[in-house]
Amino acid sequence: MGDFIPKYAVKKALQYKKEFLQKNFMAASDLKYRFFYNKKDDACLEFTVTPKTGYVFKELTWIGCTWGVTKGIIGNGEIKYTLTKKLSDKAQRGMDERRKDIVFKEIEKVVLKIAKEYQYDFKSAYGISVKYRRPNIKKAICGGYSDTVAEKLKNNSLVSRVERWSSARGNHAWNVIILKNKQRKIYCDATWYQGNNIDSEGYVMDIPAQNPVNLTYDLNEFNSLGGALNSATKKLLQVHFAWADAKMEV
Repeated sequence: MGDFIPKYAVKKALQYKKEFLQKNFMAASDLKYRFFYNKKDDACLEFTVTPKTGYVFKELTWIGCTWGVTKGIIGNGEIKYTLTKKLSDKAQRGMDERRKDIVFKEIEKVVLKIAKEYQYDFKSAYGISVKYRRPNIKKAICGGYSDTVAEKLKNNSLVSRVERWSSARGNHAWNVIILKNKQRKIYCDATWYQGNNIDSEGYVMDIPAQNPVNLTYDLNEFNSLGGALNSATKKLLQVHFAWADAKMEV
């Protein structure tokens, strides 16, 4: 990650710094912060207060040591993963770089539009009854997302062809988008790209900020879900193409 500091950390640090300095009537030079990840890969901010005559010495102030760890189940439930904040930040940084690519941005517009037009059909997929704040919205599971991506991009001037891949073992479907420009490939999972979740009131949540791990030129990143770890072995998971029965649909 080098000296990279995520935007959310900078915003949190500046907010805290402003409030702290105002409360203690101190100059800006009296307080500095350092961003880092701890051993659990949680995001942390460490504040150092420089002692001044008349002030109580306070060496370290901690805030926001944990921004959260995402856990979940992939496919038929046999694979469990943990996506730490450090790995998520790394994937987001990669997505920010990819968005500088005009071709990538155009493809993402299409995928994002699909993600907004659909919400995941938890009833069909898992037998879970959920509510939708937009009850008439289109609903689909992974195969529906994959088919829609293929349909929407089939006549796109930037695209040579769209492959539809699936796995019966993992009970999942996704796409590989072959571009005309140097035959590059974009690996796309519109289902996980959307990142559907159910909120505390039982409603399917609308699309959040675009998930950075499921639209990429990097097969390894795509296979690892942007840095998903096996909770038991702590090793990167190989999903999608690593399913033994993964195949391209004819």
